[in-house]
Amino acid sequence: MSIAGGWGFGMWSDYTFLSSVSRRVGGAFYLFDAQQFRDNYVDLRDRIRRHWPNTELAYAMKANYMPSIGRLLVELKGWAEVVSTFEYRVARASLPGERIIFNGPIKSEQDLRAALEAGSQINLDSFREILLLEKIATRFERIEVGLRVCFDFPDLASRFGFEVDSGELDEALIALEAIPGVEVVGLHCHATRRPLGVADPVERIERLCGLAERLLPRHPIRTINIGGGLLGDMPTSLKHQFAYSIPSLAEYAEAIGRAFLRCSPAASMRLIVEPGTSMVANSMVLIAPVVETRRRRDGWQALLDTSINSLNPTRSGIRPSLRVVSSSPSSSQTGRVARDYRLVGNTCMENDVLCEGVTGPLEAGDFVIFENRGAYSLNYTPPFIVPCPAVVDDQGRLLKRADSAETILASYLPPAHDSSEEDYHEYHAD
Repeated sequence: MSIAGGWGFGMWSDYTFLSSVSRRVGGAFYLFDAQQFRDNYVDLRDRIRRHWPNTELAYAMKANYMPSIGRLLVELKGWAEVVSTFEYRVARASLPGERIIFNGPIKSEQDLRAALEAGSQINLDSFREILLLEKIATRFERIEVGLRVCFDFPDLASRFGFEVDSGELDEALIALEAIPGVEVVGLHCHATRRPLGVADPVERIERLCGLAERLLPRHPIRTINIGGGLLGDMPTSLKHQFAYSIPSLAEYAEAIGRAFLRCSPAASMRLIVEPGTSMVANSMVLIAPVVETRRRRDGWQALLDTSINSLNPTRSGIRPSLRVVSSSPSSSQTGRVARDYRLVGNTCMENDVLCEGVTGPLEAGDFVIFENRGAYSLNYTPPFIVPCPAVVDDQGRLLKRADSAETILASYLPPAHDSSEEDYHEYHAD
């Protein structure tokens, strides 16, 4: 991989800007481009709406739950999808309850009650949740829920939701019919098979619409939710590493819109799509300073002030797409020597290797910009040795401080504190 000495994205390629931000926030940092997120969200939503106007995008908060994204969803009159109590609270800090979809396998009785009171759409995942719903049903005059379902796909055996083909879904419907005031109004399927390309969401549409048509005589199905799993627009260097072709957002939108127009069992049906990665991946980069370069045996390595935990916490096998902003003016780079570098991180772990085979005139003081770091990076970064870095916007304004000893240790209690009974009740009352 050869590296370039600049990047054509405004302030992102300005060394003075990067250096100033790095000094202020303490080393590496993520840079978030809100306009890119807006463009992704509006483009996908509006393209699908050209075919099916009653479409909503529920952004998957697990991909990146920054409050600034919540504010963007408010601005865009968007929705959010959450899969835990934590994510639900994060989403509620920005959005009204009626624009939140609550999925996930571990909802508590309190979760169900709070979400129903706020008007959120709940998609039940198991018989355990049906029993919890039965316990609280008398508190409500009427309860509307959705069901997560899983189909008998030959290449995917999901551990979530109610199996349709085995008869498990029918058992769940019988159990729900026995609870006074409960109506099943939605169907949800999130079974990602990305190698199929646009055929993946299209098959979910076909299966869900067929199921809805079968259930409609007895259940007022009004929403079909096809989940997410869409890959977003990305640099060519990333696309070429996949063993299958990567559709564009426009291609996804066209396929989803046309399929729903063809298959929807009712003209009033609402279509919900839950994109995460495709909305946020290309809206953020990780920028790390080069601390030193040194010879190691027969090769060279460059030490960066970031780690594999920030760059690639999921340990994806995809080689990162990167650019370099040089600390030297272009007129004084003639003395630089191009070498083949191994980029290594700032922890003491031997496996903290960011990238192999990076060729170019790299020196201490340069900045390496890793593209497409917006999804499952910031949220995933553990507080290990060097915790999560800061986040700034494209003007250098701070969106999140770097995690520190103080912020990481804040949830620990002092040794003399008796936490046995008092803190148990305080925590659960929250």
